[in-house]
Amino acid sequence: MRVVITGAAGRIGTQIVEELSGIHEICLIDRIPIPDRKSVVADLAKVYAGSMWRPWSRFTSASWTESFEGAKVVLHLAADVRNDASWDSVRHNNIQATWNVIKAAAKYQVSRVIFASSNWTVKALEHALAPGCYEPGGSKIGSDVSPCPLRPYGVSKAFGELIGRMFVEEEKLRSFIAVRIGYYDPQPPLNNEDRRLWIGTQDLRTLLRRCVEVETQGFHVAYGVSAQPIVPYDLSYTSCLLSWMPQETL
Repeated sequence: MRVVITGAAGRIGTQIVEELSGIHEICLIDRIPIPDRKSVVADLAKVYAGSMWRPWSRFTSASWTESFEGAKVVLHLAADVRNDASWDSVRHNNIQATWNVIKAAAKYQVSRVIFASSNWTVKALEHALAPGCYEPGGSKIGSDVSPCPLRPYGVSKAFGELIGRMFVEEEKLRSFIAVRIGYYDPQPPLNNEDRRLWIGTQDLRTLLRRCVEVETQGFHVAYGVSAQPIVPYDLSYTSCLLSWMPQETL
């Protein structure tokens, strides 16, 4: 299966590149070249051009959208991931770039877009339900909850989810999975806020791989967190949809 990965040089991108290498045909896109790998270097907020980089040759001109041809899945990770990012930054790097990626996927008849959303998409509700949602038996936030973001970053991720849903409803995309990712770090965090939202490396890899490989259609929301009992999200729909259970815990 041909899988396009945007933001392939990032912390999450490097993990899923390793997970899918040798299993699927992968095409990598980022703003910077990826050492020892063929990749497309492009600003996704601009549709007109990028450059193909090969470790054995010079940069050559190419349109980044052309790399979507023949792809079955686009895994869209590229974004300004700072939760305190400015509106100008997320408008360019998150909203405009996501629109361009989804539109290109529809143009080239890609079956599925997997969108790296964020817990900040529902952060207002998390705060409203605190501290009960952090308790093992407390009221958790499910995949059926509509976006209720905080900060421009959260708004940008909510936009991404809504854009994806619109393309599915208009039958321009067969499938769109928004993954509301918590806090990824290879090492378990020390502070309580990050511990509640943490996802470990192996859980992250298997979750995104299941998003790529699962047989499903339509619009879906999944949560990207590990199995700690203080997580504020209900993982039952995620587990059912993807036949995935988080294995790591704190």
